[in-house]
Amino acid sequence: MHRSIIKSMRPNTPTQESAVPRGSGLRAVPLSLALLGAATWLSGCLERGPVEKAVPPAAEIAQPIAGEAKAFGIYQWNKDSTYQSGLQSEINALGTSPTYAMYFVDKDMGFPKDIIHFNAERNIKTVLSQELQSYTNRGDFHVLDSILAGRWDGYFRRFAKEARASHQTIYYRFGYEMNGDWMDWGEQPERFAKAWRRAWKIFREEKANNVQWVFSANVIWDDRTVQRDIVPYYPGDKYVDVVGLDGYNFGDTHSRNHKWKTFTEVFQASLDGLKLHFPGKPLWITEIGCAEGPGKAEWIQDFFSHFNADKDVRVFVWFNEDKQYAGEPNWRFDSDKDSGEKFRSWAIYNNSITYFSLPAMGEEVARDVVEKPGAAVRL
Repeated sequence: MHRSIIKSMRPNTPTQESAVPRGSGLRAVPLSLALLGAATWLSGCLERGPVEKAVPPAAEIAQPIAGEAKAFGIYQWNKDSTYQSGLQSEINALGTSPTYAMYFVDKDMGFPKDIIHFNAERNIKTVLSQELQSYTNRGDFHVLDSILAGRWDGYFRRFAKEARASHQTIYYRFGYEMNGDWMDWGEQPERFAKAWRRAWKIFREEKANNVQWVFSANVIWDDRTVQRDIVPYYPGDKYVDVVGLDGYNFGDTHSRNHKWKTFTEVFQASLDGLKLHFPGKPLWITEIGCAEGPGKAEWIQDFFSHFNADKDVRVFVWFNEDKQYAGEPNWRFDSDKDSGEKFRSWAIYNNSITYFSLPAMGEEVARDVVEKPGAAVRL
């Protein structure tokens, strides 16, 4: 989903699917130590900003499969604050730190080294969503031809050099939702795949091997299929590191073309298709959100149950923005109290059992804890 694109015209009848929209190196430790780490981190968060309610008992929280590390991220953009203060506010609201943070870049923007540095200082990995256009000058439906003609080569080369110089792992979501008609680069599978490969080769020439390329399609809808409406855009296994999906439950009030959809109705057919066509590739939900409504908290809980049970889906990124100013729903995880509590409960509990919270306490503290007798570490 673009920062300002309104996806309200997409068909979505009651019989249709919603139109819209490994982790690595994660250390697992005994639950007692992990919960201690989470408690310490949470207390620090509470000093900076209050969390509405304490974590409910573990029995009330959807729990991941034993031994499976699950990671989450958020997209946050607050037009009334800087990225840095906005992200810190989200961490305070969550009561724990996400493993990933998403940031959008377009043709008018250079490599966001300050954002990358800010995230890295907090042990947060950055997902960069590359828009193949100018943010202020839309409607260039020949943008893929421009890329193929070499007019973007300088942009990609400078971007790649700075990405390499950052010395951070960066997840690069090139031309996301390419299978949708709401993007200037959308619904042009052959051109898109060729443009992807051209950009990828430039990054390799610049030895930007720290950049992980994320193929991020929109979920299928209407009579669309993964075979016909996602696979043709795929540039090839050599050029893709992560495969992802964007999908949203727009609810009943957004437009007459939408109705409330369960997580399964929005995502399952697309997830099954990606597993079939791209086996072995790390699978993420690269954007997810749910509109406000009396069932939002239950929708979030149902999503977590599916996410925890699915051994193939390792990461999700919640589109954490109230977009009512742009005619879209309020996607925030805490748009109502019950939804916020469900989300926070899962995030804090998941982080504690997978030991994500320890790096946020500082490497020295983390090292002291995991080196205690009995604190077996699994990489």
